[in-house]
Amino acid sequence: MRSLLAVGAAASVLLIAACSASSPSSASGSGKQPFAGHSITYLYFTNGPDLKATQTLISRFDQQTGATVTLDTVPYANLNETVQAQLSAGKPPAVMETTAAGLFGSDEIDLGQALGKSWVQSLSPSLVTAAEYNGKVVALPNQLTVMAPIVNVDMFNKAGVPVPTINSTWTWPQLVADAEKVQAANHTSFALAIDHSGDRLANVFAQYGTYIFGADGKSTWNSGEATQAMSLLSGLLQQNEISKAAWIAAGQKYAAGDVQFLAEQAPVLLSGSWEVASLATSAPFKWSAVPNPCQVNCGGGSGGNYMVAFKGSNDPALAEAFIKFMSLPANQSYMSVQSDTIPSSASLATPGAITYPGTVSGSMDIFNKAVTMMPAAFTVSEANPSYTAVTDTLEDQLSDVVAGKETVSQAVTAVGAAATAANAKSG
Repeated sequence: MRSLLAVGAAASVLLIAACSASSPSSASGSGKQPFAGHSITYLYFTNGPDLKATQTLISRFDQQTGATVTLDTVPYANLNETVQAQLSAGKPPAVMETTAAGLFGSDEIDLGQALGKSWVQSLSPSLVTAAEYNGKVVALPNQLTVMAPIVNVDMFNKAGVPVPTINSTWTWPQLVADAEKVQAANHTSFALAIDHSGDRLANVFAQYGTYIFGADGKSTWNSGEATQAMSLLSGLLQQNEISKAAWIAAGQKYAAGDVQFLAEQAPVLLSGSWEVASLATSAPFKWSAVPNPCQVNCGGGSGGNYMVAFKGSNDPALAEAFIKFMSLPANQSYMSVQSDTIPSSASLATPGAITYPGTVSGSMDIFNKAVTMMPAAFTVSEANPSYTAVTDTLEDQLSDVVAGKETVSQAVTAVGAAATAANAKSG
């Protein structure tokens, strides 16, 4: 790895006066370009309007440093296998966008050490845990996301069903009953749509009170609470309240539920804040985020997109400087306004620090409140390196129940066994 003095030199150029929330941070004066002629690759998954904002920030970084950051975009479903292949070949990308900060933790740079204590302290404390691997901060939580339902307001109004407001409280049975009423009034194919995602499923299980992993890294799977959540989800799929065919067809791949929602085939979408910017430009109807249903817990699981840097890349020092640049409050604010996401900078955590466009501000208020309502235990569970693998098992087991291959009890037991096996592997 290059000397950290090089990173310090880069930081002196990049730590600049913050400008308005609508513009990315820029350097004042010409200055030297500490990475002139250097180049790295940023492996990125296509994720709507944040792509354009990322391209703008990369252009600004290149101008300031003389470097060239090449954005290599791949579908989210292919992201992890792409990185694994590159790591196996000894040619990892310098920087990667990911939703699982520690998935390749042993290959990732300890950014906390490389960039310093003040850099870590600039991040919202609630997000740092999810950016850790074995106690080391290995990622920049670049965009916080949170799960919550989104509804077709026009359909709810036609059915005479009140749209829940930011202070509303409803349960899962109430959500399902309302969705069924709206479905009947609008003659839609389904009552609900959901992303084919283990993370989305784990959110429902957390609302019923159970998590896959605890703070000690061991399984905290509760079979009683898990049985309630598994019964709810499998019942909705078996009764075709959620498209059974679409769920089974997705197999082990991620599939967005917004396809059915945008086609007005379902009045409720179980997804999250990452949908806001896309819906604002593509939905042919009025829509709104609504509070998560309450069972044991009321909030939505928070996750997000993270930036990690790889030790074995061609220029680790440039990778570190680029991640630090992307974490500057002005650049975080710019990204959040452009893509309707929640920033990770502690200085932007106070209400009103970011002014979202009026068309989405109400929904963003609901998502921001949802962050505060889910216990931190879910974020701790998500941060476990084995979380993705076990939620993949959760997806597979739900599919087996829906297909009639297993009972709910057998599926719950299998997921618990997968979590226990992960304990043994990492312990």
